[in-house]
Amino acid sequence: MTSAPGVSSWAPGRLDTFVRGTDAAMWHKWYDHGWSGWESLGGVLTSGPAAVSWSSGRIDTFVRGTDSALWHKWFDGSWSGWESLGGVLSSGPAVSSWAAGRLDVFVRGTDSALWHKWYDNGWSGWESLGGVLTSAPAAVSWSNGRIDVFARGTDSALWHKWYQNGWSGWESLGGVLSSAPSVASWSSGRLDVFVRGTDSALWHKWFDGSWSGWESLGGVITTAPGAVSWSPNRIDVFATGTDTAMWHRWWTLVPTVRVHAKVLTAPNVSVDNAIARMREVYATAGIAVQLASTENLNLPALNDCDVGQCVRGQTTAEQNQLFANRNNATAQDVVVYFVRSTVPPFNGCAAHPAGRPGAVVAQGATQWTLGHEVGHVLGLAHVNDNDRLMTGNGTANITNPPPDLVSDEVKTMLDSPLTQDI
Repeated sequence: MTSAPGVSSWAPGRLDTFVRGTDAAMWHKWYDHGWSGWESLGGVLTSGPAAVSWSSGRIDTFVRGTDSALWHKWFDGSWSGWESLGGVLSSGPAVSSWAAGRLDVFVRGTDSALWHKWYDNGWSGWESLGGVLTSAPAAVSWSNGRIDVFARGTDSALWHKWYQNGWSGWESLGGVLSSAPSVASWSSGRLDVFVRGTDSALWHKWFDGSWSGWESLGGVITTAPGAVSWSPNRIDVFATGTDTAMWHRWWTLVPTVRVHAKVLTAPNVSVDNAIARMREVYATAGIAVQLASTENLNLPALNDCDVGQCVRGQTTAEQNQLFANRNNATAQDVVVYFVRSTVPPFNGCAAHPAGRPGAVVAQGATQWTLGHEVGHVLGLAHVNDNDRLMTGNGTANITNPPPDLVSDEVKTMLDSPLTQDI
């Protein structure tokens, strides 16, 4: 192969990959209960291909041709020939679909700006979205009416632009890239970005309520990566290696606790910081923490919430009323309500109505309270040890941050139906 791969999924359990071969033609390989061999789809390409599936049983591929125009080929029962969509490109395209019957294509133009063309009952002309790119862009749609575009800028950092009722400006997400990025979305509110770094390793950055730092996933790659999510909680990454073969790496199923934050009063320790501390502790148990949503609630009568004696299995009328607010949460998600205070005064309370797993956290709670209360929701009891997360002496008295989880607690957490494999 002489290009980065393009990948897409268009049927359950089916994954299609496309590359520019050493003969400059487009080559195709797919997985459907096993990997096929390679087949040539012809053409003369001067960039890596992009691929997208945007209706049942249909897959579209786009490339830069020898005339620097955008060329298009699709499968809808059988493969079409090539058609030219014009333009003058200086990079491979990126494609994504974000509304029924709509397909958006992005390229780096000869002026190094980002250019945009779309299909919606017919092809538009080209429009410039500005910027100065030094790589092909990547594009993904990950919520209704939203599309995000990523590219390498002149400073070799990752730059980001998005559309949601209008185009944003550019923002820098840092890093030092030596390839175009690739991006995929595999769960609600989550975006994963992959690039080739200056060390030729695969690097990874993600958004899950806020942007992570960069982490190295290793390897030695010689092209930009391609990434796709094609089954629940699975993401696959492809790249060309030093042997010019295509190499494959995938991620699947991590025990995860999904938390929804419902804010009546903003806590002294911010929700993001409390989630970060919870992740720090839960990671020692091999459990990820996902902040699935944050919502402000205007419920003044419940802002000083009566929790009774805070005994699991026993709830007050105010707890029952508060815990009914579970917008966006599934039955396995944990909903945490940030209130001004509890009555009587506690840092938090994990007593919750049956079928509504969650906790309340008071405004003055410590950085460890959230993880402690969710630990109760997962089935953990208090202990008389201030080195441990579940100390019954108050999380303000924790003596060795981050506090400990012991093996039997880890087993209880992993066995909880609220710890989801995602």
